[in-house]
Amino acid sequence: MQADAGRVGLEDVDITRLGMAAMRFIKAIEQGQHEVLWDAASKAFRQSMPRDAFIDSLTHRHGVLGCGTGRRWTAIRVDRPEGRVQWLPGTYARLEFSVSFGATEAPHREVVTLRHEEPGVWRLAGYGVKAA
Repeated sequence: MQADAGRVGLEDVDITRLGMAAMRFIKAIEQGQHEVLWDAASKAFRQSMPRDAFIDSLTHRHGVLGCGTGRRWTAIRVDRPEGRVQWLPGTYARLEFSVSFGATEAPHREVVTLRHEEPGVWRLAGYGVKAA
């Protein structure tokens, strides 16, 4: 099997820095810095979703949920999803967090997806929250 020179593997990733980057994105979301996030997002992501839809989605989601508490990093996956129409070719990191939202502190799963673009730069490529 021939090695892919452009491939970024888990051994090439500073996991701690990747986790801190995901947390910075989450904090920016909770602080309402949605325009800044849009500007810093992956080109692939910006092409897949209109700016206003992204901002409205985050504003609505966190208007309903509020800020998270007790957030814990639970999983990371770094891979090159091939054959998925919704993803442009490249290396992606999917970071999952366990978090509670709202007055009831209902448990949720929060997922931040980052895409490796320029050498050493991981950009926001997706964000989602689901009840656990």
